[in-house]
This record gives sequence, C-alpha cells and structure tokens, in this order.
Amino acid sequence: MYMTNIISKGIPIVFLLMISQVVLAQQVDIYKSYKTTLTISGTSTLHDWTMTSEAFTCQGNFKVDNNKIADVKGLTLLVPVRTLKSGKGAMDKNAYAALKEEKHQQIQFSLVSIKQQGDVLLCQGNLTIAGVTKPVEVETNCVLQADQTLQCKSKTQFKMTEYKVEPPSFMFGSVTTGDKIAIEFQISFKKNNPTNTL
Repeated sequence: MYMTNIISKGIPIVFLLMISQVVLAQQVDIYKSYKTTLTISGTSTLHDWTMTSEAFTCQGNFKVDNNKIADVKGLTLLVPVRTLKSGKGAMDKNAYAALKEEKHQQIQFSLVSIKQQGDVLLCQGNLTIAGVTKPVEVETNCVLQADQTLQCKSKTQFKMTEYKVEPPSFMFGSVTTGDKIAIEFQISFKKNNPTNTL
C-alpha cells in the first residue's frame, strides 16, 4: 500500500532505485581478524632485534563506500604479551619482565578517530603498554579484496620509556637495547556479521 501511494504521487521508480543504490554503497560491517602478524623491531649495542606475534585479535566496524574504506569505528586490538617471541628465550624473558607481564598481560590499542590522506588512514587512538596509556597515531593502508576480505598494514614508532618501560638489557648488562622501537601490523579481516546499512 505504501509503495503504491508513493508511485501514485508521481515519484518515479528510477528515483527509488537510485536511493537504494546509495544506501547499499555505504555499508557498515563488523570485521574480525583471522590472520595476524605483529613485528616489534629495535636496536641494541650488539645487533638489531625483532619480536613477533601471530596470536593477537582485532575487531572493528568498517564503513565501505564504493569498495573503499570510508570510516572505521570501535576498533580494538589486543596482543597477549607472552605471544611475542624473538627466538631467544633469554631475550623473551627479559622483555616480558620489562613489559611487567605478570600484572599487565596484554598490549591494547583502541581507535578514537581516523583521518584520510589519499589511500592512507591516519588512525588516532590510545595505546596501553605495561599499564600505561598514551595517545598514538598509526599509519594504516587497507585494501578491500574481491572476496570482501580486508588486508591492512599499519606502522608506528615510539620510545619505550614513554610507557615507563625500561629498555631491556642482556648478558649482565653488557648489551643494552635502544629506547626507540617500531611496530608493524599485518592484519587480514573478514566479515563477522550480516551487512548493516546506514
């Protein structure tokens, strides 16, 4: 009855189809990570080092407009500290101690806002390490694949002491690590719910 009344008032069906296409072009979906890699890299007085985790989770609400990411909200990333591995047991042990893992088992990032610069998303959020939370900017590039999965790469850098983390030392203090570290994420997302529309 409602549709009949609209048509009878002279509103063309073509116009209605155009509205539906605009709505469908702006989809908001919950995406959840299914493949993840995090790499922390830094320096030391002996050699450069890396620690890697492939066992963290990330979920967020992505707005897709014409097959491109238009907005992201409610994104949260959780990294269990003990999933970080360097391949060297002694280094891992010292890193967990420096990160106060006994009291703070997870590293967390919560998104606050984003800015778009071309294909790059500048993600403003709060990063919590060793119980200390600081604002941070993460540079991210996300590509929507043909199968509707999302492939995202992110990077940021900061000093450990900003989070009251003392750079770890090894070999009875003869080897010390640099304060500045870089973090890179590679995350594959897939839809975790039916599509909603704005």
